[in-house]
Formats: sequence, structure tokens, C-alpha cells
Amino acid sequence: MNLNKALLVINVFFLQAYLIRFNIGPYPSNLQEILIGLNTLAFIFITPFSQIMKSLRKHWVILILIWLAGLSMIFVPMVSELDLIRHSKFLLFASALSYIFLETFKEEKERMAGLRIMGVGAIVFGIFSVSYNLLGYNVTHDLRLLGPLDAAVYLAFYLTPFFIYLSIQAFETRDKSFVTYAVILAGLIIATRSMGAIGGSLVVMIFYFFKRSNLKFLKSKFNKALILIISLSIIGTIFYSKIQPTLDTEYSSLDERSQIWLVSREFLKTPKTAITGIGFGQFQQHYFDNVKDILNSEPLDYYVLQPHNIFLLFIFHFGILGLVFIVILMHKTIIRLLEFKKIDSQIIAGFLLLYFFIHGMIDTPIFKNDLLILFLIFTELSLIKTRNKLS
Repeated sequence: MNLNKALLVINVFFLQAYLIRFNIGPYPSNLQEILIGLNTLAFIFITPFSQIMKSLRKHWVILILIWLAGLSMIFVPMVSELDLIRHSKFLLFASALSYIFLETFKEEKERMAGLRIMGVGAIVFGIFSVSYNLLGYNVTHDLRLLGPLDAAVYLAFYLTPFFIYLSIQAFETRDKSFVTYAVILAGLIIATRSMGAIGGSLVVMIFYFFKRSNLKFLKSKFNKALILIISLSIIGTIFYSKIQPTLDTEYSSLDERSQIWLVSREFLKTPKTAITGIGFGQFQQHYFDNVKDILNSEPLDYYVLQPHNIFLLFIFHFGILGLVFIVILMHKTIIRLLEFKKIDSQIIAGFLLLYFFIHGMIDTPIFKNDLLILFLIFTELSLIKTRNKLS
């Protein structure tokens, strides 16, 4: 294994390395940025410049996102320089690692191995998070699993794609190790109590079962009944843990989201905002400055990083072009999943991307270090044709 591949394996296994923060002189950085920087240097050292420039052209998802961010920086006034720098770093390092992943792991076996490495890394971090909370660090009042992260939903958003990946692999290969990994992740996700993650993974897996109706697992009446019972249990849990508190109180997570969406709707009433957005990485400052005046009361939260909806996320970051872009990605993903004939890394990435879209209806932590990396890798892996012509 050469240095580039070794660093890439380390990077995708330790995606949460951004939590180890420090300063390099006056420059705030973290371990993830250092690792990606070293990986980039190693990749450049072994790859001719002409080959890099030629291969860059096919990675249209990354290029369009960078282009949209650049347009936003040019045409939309900045209100928070710190947030702009932070989001620019997210996009820069995520783009670099995603590009290196796809240009290093070009063969089908390599890409499947890369997904498995990321999945095992997620399990290790999930188990570490359990130990972290059990030792008394960063414990929430409602005892949700979040480890060293600042929200349980972020942990769930990170773990769930790999639960879906490992579950699909378990059904496709009947490998007991995949079953074990999937069960461990299921327990960790349940411990986060993220209904978006639990419900989103259920929808994706039902869609997978629908497309793979020839699986022997689905021919058993007992297994069909089991799936139905699990589905109804999850739907009931979502109702009683999220919807019922919203009806009975004014302090549920859905109440907070309703305030965020109300403020977002007011932003979109301005024609300029609907066309150009409010600026790349600028939502939190705009929300903080306007939420009280819009609601005419104290909000449940002043500090909201993202608008908790993937359509709002892209239109606020990039304007109407961003909205068109995410709709195109969704359309291409759904069409590919409806038409596929066999399971490979591209199709699995499509299912993982579908989960991001579904959960993204109520949460949008995509523009964070680890999750933006996953979003870009899954999107590029799912939608970019390779020399191997993966179906």
C-alpha cells in the first residue's frame, strides 16, 4: 500500500478527526484538515498534473458546488466573515478528499472496500461515543447518545448511511459479519433517538426490499410480518416522541423547526433572496439578526446553523441555481435506483444518498466536516460514470 492509499484509509476511517482542534500559529485548524492536507500532497506527488486536470472535468458535482459557492461570494453581501471562512474550509477539504477517494479507489472492489472501512470507522466511533457518555462527558438531560459531538442528530446522520450499507450487504451476501455490524449500528442509532435517522433508514430499506423482491428473506410470511411490525413500531415511536409533544407543548424539536421554517419563509419573500440566496454560509447570522423581529417573541433558539431542510439549505447558500442543482441530483438518484438491475458500489451509494435526501427534509447538517465529505463521496460515486461502467 503506497502512502496516498494509507493516508486515504486513515482519513475515511477517522472522519471525526476534526473534533481534535488546535491552532497553527493564529490559524485555527484540526487533525482532519492536517490529514487531508497530507493526503493531498501524497496524491499530487504520484499523479501527473495533466492527469489531475483531465480527471477533474468529470467530477461535475464537486466543480458545480465550488462554482456556486464562488458566485455566491461574488454577488451576495457577506454578513459573517467567520462563517464564510468556516464553510469555505468545509467545502475545500471535503472536495479534496472526495476527489482523492474516487481517483484512488477506481476499481469496484476498492470502492466497496472503501465503504466498508468507513462503516467500520463509524462503528468504532459509535462505540467510543457510548464510552464517552458513560464516563460522564457531554451527557444530555434526556440521555441521548451523542459522544463528543454537539448534537445527537449529527451522530445519527453519520452512523445511519453505514447501517444502510451494511444491511444491504448483509442481505446481498449473507455474510454474518455484515449482519453483526448492522445490528451494532442499529443499536447505536436507536440510542441517539434521532427519529429522522430511524425513519429515514426505514424508508430506504423498504425501497430496497421493494426493488429486491426476489430476495429469499422476503418470501417468508414471518419475515414480512416482522418488517411490518418494526415499521409500525417506528411510526408509532415517531408519533409519540415527536408529533405528540408538538401538539401538547411548545418546546419540542418540531416546534423549533416550525420557527426555523417560518423565518425561512419570510426570507424567501424577498425576491433577491429567492434568486441569489442569503450567501454561502451566512444563514446562522441572518437567522440570529432577524428571528426575534419576525416571530415577535423570543425564539426557542437564536443560534441555528442551517435551515433544517435540504431545499432551503441549497437556495439560501447558492440561490435558485442551488435549488435547481439539488433537484437534479435527487432526480438522477431516484431514476438510477428505479432502473438498476444489480447491486454494486454505485447503487449502494445511491441508496445512501437517498437517505441524505429523506433525512434532509427535516435536518441539514450536510455542511459540517464529516457529513459534507460523505455527501460528496456518495453523490459522486452514485452519479459519476467511471471507466468500469458501473451500472
